[in-house]
Amino acid sequence: MKLRGAFSVAVLILVSFLGTEAKAAPNANDFFSSTSVSKITITITEDKVGPLAREPKTAVEARFAIENENAGISFKNLPVKFNLKGTSTLRQNPSLINNRPSLRVKFKRDGVMKLGFLGTLQSLTLNSMTQDVSKIHEYSAYKLYNAMNVPAPRVGYAQVTLVVGKRSYQKGLFAVIEPYDDAFLKSRFNTPTKHLYEPCKHWTDVNRAGAAGGGEKCDTAVFEVKEGWKKNPNKDDLRALIKVQRIRDNKSWWKAMDRYTDRDEFIRMWAVDNFISAWDSYSGVIVNNYYLRSDSMGVFTMMPTGTDETFAFNFRMDDPYIGYPLIYDDFQITTKGRGSMFTRCLRYKPCFHQYLDELKAAKETAKQIDLVGQMKTIAAQIKAPSIWAVQSTQNWVGMKSKEVDALLRKYGR
Repeated sequence: MKLRGAFSVAVLILVSFLGTEAKAAPNANDFFSSTSVSKITITITEDKVGPLAREPKTAVEARFAIENENAGISFKNLPVKFNLKGTSTLRQNPSLINNRPSLRVKFKRDGVMKLGFLGTLQSLTLNSMTQDVSKIHEYSAYKLYNAMNVPAPRVGYAQVTLVVGKRSYQKGLFAVIEPYDDAFLKSRFNTPTKHLYEPCKHWTDVNRAGAAGGGEKCDTAVFEVKEGWKKNPNKDDLRALIKVQRIRDNKSWWKAMDRYTDRDEFIRMWAVDNFISAWDSYSGVIVNNYYLRSDSMGVFTMMPTGTDETFAFNFRMDDPYIGYPLIYDDFQITTKGRGSMFTRCLRYKPCFHQYLDELKAAKETAKQIDLVGQMKTIAAQIKAPSIWAVQSTQNWVGMKSKEVDALLRKYGR
């Protein structure tokens, strides 16, 4: 790739100002390359360590560098906003130095220092994969979601180094996840986005009390507004979706879902959730790790996140009540209900039959894209530390395919 014309001049001026070099002008695909592992260095001053430990999700100023010779990337000393992310890793130990929390980097997109040569890229999520021994769950899960036409992130990998003052800390392998920001939304949807919602806590369904109340942030709300609040500081679209769930007649509910949601996409997502056994999802038991995106007509799309704990804990795909594995000593329930829209789908024949058809499509799509082969290739590329965990993830595809076949026979599909 070559820089040309005024664009080249702008980059060279910026590079000169930063006292560093930029060897390429990559498009966003380069940052999520699965053909090689990048090297990322995040540099912060010593006075930022304490604030991050106390308020890990509050961003601080940092410098960012990424190197990937195969992808033609070499950026150094980029100004960014940087914070920690996650739930379990931060609960156990929010220390950036003594732990491996997941990370979020937001690039500067305006003002004198605008980094236009990053293309549309606005931010990166670096997941530490603490709960994924195989290191390929997120890569594999999002491959299948995207292949099933469920909007989902792209995934790459990087070895991450943290520099604090003059000391370097090797943090190891991280998954580089494409965030759900407005750049993603513009690239994946043909209609304007009105709002992007994220649940503030576990067990957050649209029928939860006060779900459409509060403001933009979680300190006053059940659902945080990640995009769109400045232009539309209300939750009228979410309120309308909640109203649909109060319709008692199933036929009327089914028709209203077609008006206020991309109903087919919802069902496709739930089918993939169940095929990969995403228990920590909307159609799982924690009713967690999902986004709701509305467009200007108030039509919602559902999108997955947090797929590190997939391909590992099996459950019945047609059961409205399932359990989930032990995470902490005080955090285990044998049987619990799942997302309300999904369980209603299981109980209403037209929706359930479509769900079964999408399960079949998920099985066939996994075969068509050679998901098992892709797992093998990426595991070798990143030098996955556990061969057993990788093989277990590969075997999961065959096991669930057989379970889908059995389910189809059970219901005469």
